[in-house]
Parts: sequence; C-alpha cells; structure tokens
Amino acid sequence: MAEDPDLRGPLALSLLRLFPDSVRQDVARDVSFQKKQGLKADSTASLDWLGISFKGSTLTEALRTLINGSDDFILVKPIDGDPLELSIERGPKPKLFLRVEENRLQLPSFWMLSEDNEVRLSSFSEDVERANLPAAVIATWKERVQAGPLTEEEMDELKQSLDLVPQTVAQRICEQFKQPDGRVDVLVPRELEYYRFLIGERGDASNVEEYAKGYAKQHIESLLRWDFKRGLAQCLSFCASPTLSALVDISNRTAPEVEQFYTWLCEHGDSFSQVAGIEVGIRSLQQFSGLEPVLVRMIKRIRDQDPDIKTSRVALAVNLMVFADGEMSRVGMFRNEPPFWRRMAAVAQASMIERELLAAGGGDEDSSSWLSLRAEYFFMQSLVDLRRQPRCIPELISATQLRLDFLMRARIVGHNPADDLPEGPLRDLLLGAGEGSLEKHTAFPTASAPGPIEGGLEGGAVAPDVLIENLRKLDGDKALDIQAFTGLVNFCLTYRFDEEVAAMIVSLLKKVQYRVNLRPDPGVGFALMMSLAIIAASTRHPALANEVRILVRVLRRRGDIVTSTDDQMRIALIACASRPDLADWCKAVGEWLTEIAHGEMSLNEARGGRSRLHILCHAVPELWPHVAKADAALAAMSH
Repeated sequence: MAEDPDLRGPLALSLLRLFPDSVRQDVARDVSFQKKQGLKADSTASLDWLGISFKGSTLTEALRTLINGSDDFILVKPIDGDPLELSIERGPKPKLFLRVEENRLQLPSFWMLSEDNEVRLSSFSEDVERANLPAAVIATWKERVQAGPLTEEEMDELKQSLDLVPQTVAQRICEQFKQPDGRVDVLVPRELEYYRFLIGERGDASNVEEYAKGYAKQHIESLLRWDFKRGLAQCLSFCASPTLSALVDISNRTAPEVEQFYTWLCEHGDSFSQVAGIEVGIRSLQQFSGLEPVLVRMIKRIRDQDPDIKTSRVALAVNLMVFADGEMSRVGMFRNEPPFWRRMAAVAQASMIERELLAAGGGDEDSSSWLSLRAEYFFMQSLVDLRRQPRCIPELISATQLRLDFLMRARIVGHNPADDLPEGPLRDLLLGAGEGSLEKHTAFPTASAPGPIEGGLEGGAVAPDVLIENLRKLDGDKALDIQAFTGLVNFCLTYRFDEEVAAMIVSLLKKVQYRVNLRPDPGVGFALMMSLAIIAASTRHPALANEVRILVRVLRRRGDIVTSTDDQMRIALIACASRPDLADWCKAVGEWLTEIAHGEMSLNEARGGRSRLHILCHAVPELWPHVAKADAALAAMSH
C-alpha cells in the first residue's frame, strides 16, 4: 500500500506566503524549521559583478570534491551557461580559482569543507577566532569545526554570524551611502543576534545601572582585548550613560596608542562616542596628560553648537537615534525587553550610521529627513515605554536636550576628580564660572533630566520644600492660582516628587472642584497638565492620573485651555503610566482615548489620531480590545 505523501513542506511554504517578506526570510533561514517541515534549502551563490550564479548545493559539492580529491581542476555548471573550470593550487593554504573566459578569479578558500582537521582549525583561527564574535559563539563553532567538515547549511549559518559582526555591518552601511537609494534593513539590521554582538548580553538587567553591574564590564573588556582601537570605538558607541563609560579602562595602553585613538575620535567620531570618550579621557587624564588639548576641542565643539540649526552635529545625532529607535519599534524588535535595552541598541546603531555618514561626506547636511522617516513610531513607542520606565519622556529626546545632557556629563565627571585636574583650559571649562564655562551653558532646569537610556532610573534628589511650599499653604477654599504649581511645572523632570505631593495635589483639586486660574497666560495650561501627568507617572499614583483626566475635561469644557487631539493623547498616555500592570494600563488608556475620540476635532486631527492609535496598538497588541470604540469613532470622523 502506497504511503501518503509528506505534505509538511508544501503546506509550510504555502502558509509562509501569507506573511511579510521579512518574516518569510527569517523563518526560511531557521535550520530547525527546515528539519521539522522536511524542507531542504538550496541557496543561490551569485558572482554579481560577472552576472554568474550557481545553485548552492552544486557549487558546494564541486568545491568539496576538488578540495578533498586528487584532481587539480573540476567543471561546475552555473544556473545559466556552459560549465566553468574550478581549480586549486595545493599547499599549506590551498587557493581556489574560477576561470571565466580569459579571466582566472581567486575564490575564498572554503576551508570549512576540508576533511583535513588541521587545515580547518588553522583557518578557523585566522578567519573566525580573530573576528569580533562573543567567546561563547566562537567556542560553539570551534567544536563544530573540530567534529568534521561543515554541511552547506552550517556554512550558511557561519556566514550569517560573520556577516553580523558590527564592523562588517559598518562596511555594508558605508556601501549604502554610495548608492542612490539606501535600504533601511541594512542601516538598522533586524537580527537580534547582531545587537548581542554590538552591545552585549542584557542578562536580567531592567535598567542601565543593573546592566553596568552585570554583563557590561565583561563585554567591554572583551572588546578591548580583541582590538584596542576598533574595540574601544564600539564600546563608546553604546556608553550612553556615565555608569557605562566608567567601566572603560584604558590604563594598560601606551600613551601613543591612546592619543592616536583620541585624535581619530575628535576628527571622525560620532557625537555619542565623543561624549563617552570625553568621560573616559577625563578619568584617565593623570596617566595620559597629552589628552587635554583634544578633550578641550571636543567639549568646546559641543558647547558652541546651536541645536536649533538643522545641520548641527547634535541635531544629526538625535535624528539618527530617533530613526533607529523608531525603525526598531516599527518592526517589533525588543518588544519583550526593557525599554532601556532598545534605546541603547538604537544609540549604538545611530553612532555607527553617523560615523559612516561622516566618512561619506554627509555630516554637514540637513538631517531632519532622518527624523521624519520614523518619528511617529518613535514617539508612540516612547509613550508606551513609560508604563515600564516612567521617566522615558519623549520630549527629552531633542537636539537642545541632548546638548545639555552631553555638557552635563562632562561637568559631572570633571567634578569627581576635581582635585586631580591640573590648572589649564580643561579645568576652566569643567570647574570654572566664567562665560565660557560649562556652568554658564547648563543653567537650565532640564540639565539634570535623565539621558536617552536612563528613563528606568529613579529621579535625582528629592524635591526641596521650597518647590512645594506654596501648595502646602493652600486650604482649598478658593480657586487655585497657577503660580502655586510653578515649581512642579519647572522641575517635574529634574527632582523626585513623592507620593505625599501627589496625594496633596489630588486633595486640592477635589476641594477646589477643579477651579484653576490660568490667567494671565492660558498657554501654561498644557504645561501644567503635562507636569501633573509626569508626576502621576513617576510616583505611580493612579488617583492623580484620574484627577488629571477630570481636570483636562473640565478646563476644556470651560474653554480655559485649547489642546489638540495629539496633545490630549500625550497627556493621557503619560498619566496612564501611573499603572505599571499591563491589564490596568490597557483599561485606563482605552477609557481615556475613547473619551478623546468622541470629542470635537478636525478632519486632519481625526486622521492623525487614528494613525497614532494604530501605531500604539502595533506596539501593544493587547490594547486593541480596549480602543475598538475609539478607533471606530476616529474612523467615522476621518471621512
């Protein structure tokens, strides 16, 4: 009796066609998936510059026969055209050649097909062990290479790992800038393995400080052992917080090595890496005093930038970070990771893009187009992140704020070894009080706000009593004056307000029945709503969030404030971050957004609001059942 045909493979391939290309490619490359479904992959090996292609299995078998046989040449059939001659020059390091007409072209050695264990291991040492791969990955591959020649599938798998080395990705990005149209998936790779190579293993860290105490030091030390210049450049790209740059130890290097690297960093480095390098350099100044001039140049360059100019380097840095982070959100990367981890990956990738863009001569152009490509995804994802890390306020990701953050990082590290800093221009910049000092350029409330990857950390100092003493004096017998909230509005991102302050605000709003006098400037109403929402989120105080929702509703009905649909959504999502539980958050967000969706708005506001609602649900699919009515209302108003 004939056996039933095995339909697993055809059925799996038919179902895969229902998914996007990126999903199909990722699944199709999965060896375990191929085995489970009874599939055998046959890749295509292309020599693009010659217009010649081979079936992967045909070329691999020909190479295997040639390398391990006694003949010095063999014929191999391309997909189109007549057979071509493959030849080998034998020796300690055999060389392979392909003859095309009158040309004899050298091919890679394909050492992994050799049956000679010594040949495989010596070539493995040169090609793989010296690559910038994690030690665990190298150990796994060494064990497989020792076991025998690799299969075609294993060769593809090894090539994929080597292709994901950060320095190889940087080369591909460089090539993109030579093309008329770039590919986003090359600029921001989608393979999570690549980001493990780039920024390390997270372990169980939930914020940057925990990562710094965990696997960060191991990853940084491994990179510095691998290659000082390239390894240090990679380290600095993801050290977007002083807690990480403090782990970079260059004390075992020579002065010429260090000074040569810093000369490169000053002239060719990206902005994020430069500020991390400034921190490392200041800490190392006693040993490497020759760094002072280059450190002064880099600090002054940051200080003298105008962040409002679209061609400024700090604008380029923030726009590339938004682009990278937004793209990661769009394709659903790091969805199950703490927000700081995606942000750190985005900073490191933005650093790489900026370096290659500078090398291609594009660093002086208007970079706002990078921002516009993925700004909406970035903004909505940042609002989603607040539930888990309530200080990830998207408004803090701007050129103005990033410049402040960079200068404050230099100031802070300069004050730590204040007694060790020699007299001179660097000391004047970091510790002085003159017109050119950093003190004069960082005298803003948000100078102490969290950096791009620090949203999961608690705020700095507890808010001083002077900021809330006006609130304490109020008894709730008359309308609240806006001046009572001045301290909250100006410093809600700088200081840590506790639950007592949140409860005090709740009590006052109820007592005065939400009567708040916004005169003489009704425009401060939005700033007040935002600051109260931020305090509700940072103190995890759902009761204050509820009061903010009522206050916004009352002030809008009275005509005291006029807020766009976008602004209302921002206030709602920030305030709802007071609920860290996903189910509670979804319920609160759904109710508030449904209320907003049934309010008055223009056609463009309805269309924009619906677009942002869909992106929000793309980031958090669990939200869909709670916003179905809001979506229906916005859809009705969009036509």
